Amino acid sequence: MDEVLNLIANVGFPIAVAVFLLVRIESKITCLTKAINELREAILVMPRELPAITYSQARVPGREGA
Repeated sequence: MDEVLNLIANVGFPIAVAVFLLVRIESKITCLTKAINELREAILVMPRELPAITYSQARVPGREGA
C-alpha cells in the first residue's frame, strides 16, 4: 500500500501536468485547424489569374535616379 501511495506521489504530478497541457494544446489546435480551413476557403474564392505586372510597368516615370 505504501508503494502505491509513493508511486502516486512521485508520478502523479507529472501526469497531471501532462494532462493539463494536452487539454490546453488540444483547444489551440482546434482553433488553428478552423483558421486554416477558413484560409483555404478564402484562397479558393480568389481569382485564378491575376494580371502580371512587369518591371517596366511598375516603374514610375521621372524617378529613375532616386
